[in-house]
Amino acid sequence: METITITKLDPQFKFEVAEKPGAENLRKCFACGTCTAGCPVFHVEHQYNPRKIIRMILLGMRAEVLKSRTIWLCAQCYVCSANCPQDVDFSNIMISLRDMAVKEGYAPPDLLEQIENIGAAAHAIRRDCIHLLLGEEEISKDHIRGTLEKTFETITTNK
Repeated sequence: METITITKLDPQFKFEVAEKPGAENLRKCFACGTCTAGCPVFHVEHQYNPRKIIRMILLGMRAEVLKSRTIWLCAQCYVCSANCPQDVDFSNIMISLRDMAVKEGYAPPDLLEQIENIGAAAHAIRRDCIHLLLGEEEISKDHIRGTLEKTFETITTNK
């Protein structure tokens, strides 16, 4: 269990995040867990927990949130936002947190662009796999494999 030191908390953090586009309803969260229950990332990576991230924001755990690797795992699928009974737009909150992490020096400046490239490639690969399964387009496994290899090459050479 991790100890939270009150003197290290930033009481303004939740207000800063709530000022970002799409994050206006952040403080309405009552930790129901709907965001986490529907999250496809949570189902493959249990360290990623939208409810926990919101709780950390509301507590003022600025450094812990912005230096966390978990803020980079969000797939931007908007399932959390669509299902939230309080209209908390968690997907846009994650975009804001990533931007803040880069601006405040918690992440390399080019990381945001690399993560966006991975997301775009993942969507393209998923689309192509679905077309392959449905037999709707002339998509081959080699084409999909090539897209994956190109993405991997791009992210490993930019390190």
